[in-house]
Amino acid sequence: MEAGGLPLELWRMILAYLHLPDLGRCSLVCRAWYELILSLDSTRWRQLCLGCTECRHPNWPNQPDVEPESWREAFKQHYLASKTWTKNALDLESSVCFSLFRRRRERRTLSVGPGHEFDSLGSALAMASLYDRIVLFPGVYEEQGEIILKVPVEIVGQGKLGEVALLASIDQHCSTTRLCNLVFMPAWFSPIMYKTTSGHVQFDNCNFENGHIQVHGPGTCQVKFCTFKNTHIFLHNVPLCVLENCEFVGSENNSVTVEGHPSADKNWAYKYLLGLIKSSPTFLPTEDSDFLMSLDLESRDQAWSPKTCDIVIEGSQSPTSPASSSPKPGSKAGSQEAEVGSDGERVAQTPDSSDGGLSPSGEDEDEDQLMYRLSYQVQGPRPVLGGSFLGPPLPGASIQLPSCLVLNSLQQELQKDKEAMALANSVQGCLIRKCLFRDGKGGVFVCSHGRAKMEGNIFRNLTYAVRCIHNSKIIMLRNDIYRCRASGIFLRLEGGGLIAGNNIYHNAEAGVDIRKKSNPLILCNQIHHGLRSGIVVLGNGKGIIRNNQIFSNKEAGIYILYHGNPIVRYHLCHTAEWKGMMERKAWAR
Repeated sequence: MEAGGLPLELWRMILAYLHLPDLGRCSLVCRAWYELILSLDSTRWRQLCLGCTECRHPNWPNQPDVEPESWREAFKQHYLASKTWTKNALDLESSVCFSLFRRRRERRTLSVGPGHEFDSLGSALAMASLYDRIVLFPGVYEEQGEIILKVPVEIVGQGKLGEVALLASIDQHCSTTRLCNLVFMPAWFSPIMYKTTSGHVQFDNCNFENGHIQVHGPGTCQVKFCTFKNTHIFLHNVPLCVLENCEFVGSENNSVTVEGHPSADKNWAYKYLLGLIKSSPTFLPTEDSDFLMSLDLESRDQAWSPKTCDIVIEGSQSPTSPASSSPKPGSKAGSQEAEVGSDGERVAQTPDSSDGGLSPSGEDEDEDQLMYRLSYQVQGPRPVLGGSFLGPPLPGASIQLPSCLVLNSLQQELQKDKEAMALANSVQGCLIRKCLFRDGKGGVFVCSHGRAKMEGNIFRNLTYAVRCIHNSKIIMLRNDIYRCRASGIFLRLEGGGLIAGNNIYHNAEAGVDIRKKSNPLILCNQIHHGLRSGIVVLGNGKGIIRNNQIFSNKEAGIYILYHGNPIVRYHLCHTAEWKGMMERKAWAR
C-alpha cells in the first residue's frame, strides 16, 4: 500500500472498523485494496458473519466448531440467499407494462410492539404495502384469528433469537414473503403455523415449536438456520424446496414429509432457487477423495472367524448351497441350528428373528425361513486373497490390502456410470442438506412419487432416518446415519434412487432395508457395526449394491431372503476383520 506509507497491519486495523457497504466500496478502489479487503477474512469478515442476527455459524448445526474455508464466501452466500424473496420485485420492475405506470417508492419499515406504531402483527399487515418491512420488537404476539398475507412483506424479529414469539396461523396468498429471527408457536385454534399453496416463502434463523408447516406446489420454500422442535414440515407436489443448516429435534412422527410428484407448474422462485443451488458448494467428492476407512484393529472384533462370508441367502436351495443342507423331516425349521460339514452350514431361524423391526413377518410372506451361510471354502475367496491374508493378523499389525481389493472412489464410480452421475447432480422436489435430525421418531418420509435429495446430513437417535415408498425416488449423498432404533434407510413399494457415499453404523436393525420391488443403486457406502445385518433384501426387493464397505455387523453383511434379487458387486465385506471381496449376482427364490 502506498497511501500514507502505512504498513499492511495498520491498514487492516483501520479497515476492521468499516461496515459492509464501506468494505464493498473500498474493494472497488484498486486491485491492491481489493486484495487487502480479502485478507480480512479471519477478522472483519468473521465478525460480520457471526454478528449477523439473521444467520448462524456457517457449519451449524453439524460442525459448529469447524471454521469455513472462507468467512467472506460464507457471508456472501448467506447474503445472496437472503435476497431470493425479493427477486420477484425485480421481475415486475423489468416488465414494460409495469414500468409505464409504477411510481418509485422506498420500502417502509413498520414497527410493532408496546409503545410503537402498531400493537399487533395483524394491524401492521392491514397497512402494509408491497415489500414493506415489519419489525416485531421483543415480546409475545398472539393472534386470535388466521392471518392472511395478501401482499409481499418481510417480517423480522428485533433483538436476539427467542426474544420475539409469534403464536399465529398464517396463510400466504401473495407471491413471496420472508420471515426472520422469530419463534413460531401454533395458535390455540389450529396446529398449522404456516401454509402456502402457490407463493414462495423464506425462513431465516427461526425456531418452530409443536406445530405444522405446509407447502403445496407450485409453492416453494427456502429454509435456513432454523430449529424445528416437534414440528412437521409437509411438502406436497413441490417443484423445489431447500432446507439448509436446520435442526430437527424430538419429532413424534416424521420431521419432513415429501409427497407427490414435483409439480410441472412452477412459480417465479423456481429458477432463482435452482441457480442458488448450482452456485453453492457441492457435496460430490473430488478426484482425490478417499472413501476407504483406515483399519483400526483395536476397534474391530477381536475374534477371527473365516468360516462364513457376509452374504446370506435365505429361502430354498440355491446353486451355492449343498444338497445335504436341506431340512431333515421332522425338524422344526425356525427353532434349531445345524452345521453341514466344512462346505457350508444350514441355520433354520424364526421369522421374527430376521432383520428389521419392520420384520418380514409383517409382510405378505409367511414361508419357513432357511438360511444358508456361504462358506469361504465353497465361495473361493482364498485364491483371490491369498492364504496369508485369511489368517488372523498379529495384534497391532496393519493390513495391506491386495491391489485387487482397492475399491473405486465415489467419483470414479460416477464417472464410469453416467446415469448415476446425472442422478447425483439432479435436483427435484426437496433438497435437504447440512441438517441435523435427532432424538425423535422419523427423519424424512418420501411417498407417492415424491422426490427428495439429501446431502451432508446427520440422522441420529431416531426410530428410522429415511423411508421411501410408493414409486418415490431419493438421492442420498454423504450422510451420517447412526443409532437408529430400527433400520436406517427403508425402501419398499417400488422405491428407488441413489444411496452413495454415506456412513451408516450402529443401527439396531439393518443399515439399508429393501423390500417389495424397490430398486435403488447403493454405491460406495460404509455400513458397519450394526446390531443386525448391513443390508437386507426381501419381498421381491432388487437393487444394485456395488463398491461398498460392509463390515463388523453382528449378522450378515448382506442378507437376502423371500424372493430378494439384488445384484451385488465389488465389496469389502467382513464381520470380525476384513473377510473377502466378491463379484456375483445374488439371488433367492
